[in-house]
Amino acid sequence: MIRRRLPLLLLVFAVLLAGGWWLWRERPDPSVMHVFPGVRGPAKASKIVEPPRTRIAQFDKGGAHRLAILVTDPQSGWLGLVRGFRAHGVPITVTQDPAKALTHKVVLVYPIVSGRVLSAEQLRALAQHVRDGGTVLAFNLAGGGLGELFGVGGGTEASSRLRMRWTKTTGEPERDEIVVSSTGEAKVASVGYAPGTAEVAARFDDGSVAAACRRVGGQACVLGVDLGSLAQRAMNGRAETLARRYVNGYEPSLDSLFRWVRDLYLAGEPMPWLVSTVPAGRQVSILFTHDVDYGPSVRNALAYADALKARDIRGTFFVQTKYMKDYNDKVFFDDAAVADVKGLLARGQEVGSHTVAHSREFERMDLGSGRERYPRYRPFVETDTKVRDATILGELRVSKFLLDRLAGADVVSFRPGRLAYPFTLPQALEASGYRYSSSITANTVLTHLPFQLTDGRADGALQPVFEFPVAIEDEEAPPLLQRLDAADALVTRVARDGGVVTVLIHPNTVGDKLKFEEALADRWKGRAWMGSTRAFGDWWAARDALDIDVAPNGSGWILTANAPKGVSDVEIVLPKAAKGRVTLGLPAGGRSTTAIP
Repeated sequence: MIRRRLPLLLLVFAVLLAGGWWLWRERPDPSVMHVFPGVRGPAKASKIVEPPRTRIAQFDKGGAHRLAILVTDPQSGWLGLVRGFRAHGVPITVTQDPAKALTHKVVLVYPIVSGRVLSAEQLRALAQHVRDGGTVLAFNLAGGGLGELFGVGGGTEASSRLRMRWTKTTGEPERDEIVVSSTGEAKVASVGYAPGTAEVAARFDDGSVAAACRRVGGQACVLGVDLGSLAQRAMNGRAETLARRYVNGYEPSLDSLFRWVRDLYLAGEPMPWLVSTVPAGRQVSILFTHDVDYGPSVRNALAYADALKARDIRGTFFVQTKYMKDYNDKVFFDDAAVADVKGLLARGQEVGSHTVAHSREFERMDLGSGRERYPRYRPFVETDTKVRDATILGELRVSKFLLDRLAGADVVSFRPGRLAYPFTLPQALEASGYRYSSSITANTVLTHLPFQLTDGRADGALQPVFEFPVAIEDEEAPPLLQRLDAADALVTRVARDGGVVTVLIHPNTVGDKLKFEEALADRWKGRAWMGSTRAFGDWWAARDALDIDVAPNGSGWILTANAPKGVSDVEIVLPKAAKGRVTLGLPAGGRSTTAIP
């Protein structure tokens, strides 16, 4: 009997031994990890779902008084145009139908005009549209016999042109000469034209014509920069070598190009409109954000929160949930830190995630399973360039869970440590419940406006997450307070175009950095919208979702607005109307009509 049961007893013993070893191995070590008793999660897995490819048909809608984008190659960078014009508030219709595009007064043909993509009849219709008073903008006049109409000679394609200089200068180097190509992924092809009868607006660094317009009834214009491709690479964080500096500088290269096309739309459309990029009554938006990634910073953050609250400003505090002792630092996300985070929330501030490990290697981590849970998720930083047991989804999921579960934060905003930016971050953010990111600098993306992210930081599909790039940070020399006037000057320059300035401060001290924040806020009181990433992100996302059209109505016009999301303080700018601005406030699903005399 005993002999027959011996194998079974040995099996039971082996199972118990293995289970005991597993429990011992999984037991948190309090000498290297802070344990929150009874806290486990998140229970629900994060699932990465590949979004469907964004289609031209999704934007083939709207009335005839929008800017029309006629796409002649659906494999081109047309999505970059969509992202850029939406950020700038330019109403667009995107279509592959030339006849439909030509019902609009202003037509942008992208990326190529050629007999290979347009029939002879369609080419003649484009020419007639200009003669009848319309505006046509082409990027690459590769054929079709329209060179004389556009007033330029033959074009030469190249990717060696690096700069473009406007002929009407302002005396500001960054505005007068912009970057359009560099090396590696930042290499963007351009078409340089020989001069002709058109008025030249810009030239490339090799002397060829980069932008020009000829008036013949309406306007026939060329822009030799592949704006869609440039926008995609910049906004996808794949053009870092284009940046003239990393941060703390004015970089309007992408914005300048979109504004030039915007101005063609404003000039050529009888009743154009724009959706303002700043809340009503303000010149610029300033987001005060703080990276809480050092032990004393958790308590110091309360002083910054007090200063903001005293000014009726809500800032964002990106908190690292550091519950592991490792190469970077000792544990500082513990019960005392949770109490301080609750203090931030009690002061009306937003709390966002700043990862668990704060590793430079975040951008090279595995994506993860989406089932990472505290306390079993234990990322350990071994050196400045090595981390183990860490994943991208783990960093996102677990940090958000702890801030939500322990402090009641309801986290929707994220910033990675050291601005490490993995290619899979957009879809990982969406899968983990985030809506807003601040993961790259404005100088790097060549724009001072927020924009929507794409899956894999690639060209195919939009993700429902918006990026708010960093414009000012505190680690560059000289010390931040000594840069107050320079920062103020940067805000002034961004304000001219209604941009956004995201300020990044590490609250590792409460001296000069706090004085800087207070002084900048005081200087812009009443002129700037100032608040948190979430508050502005909610406003921006609702603005982005607005569906607006202007149409003739008797002797005047009528503006119709549909708001899928609730909106407030969104201005519609009408440069050619007697009443130049209309301010919208609508509930989710709301609709309004406004007569424009």
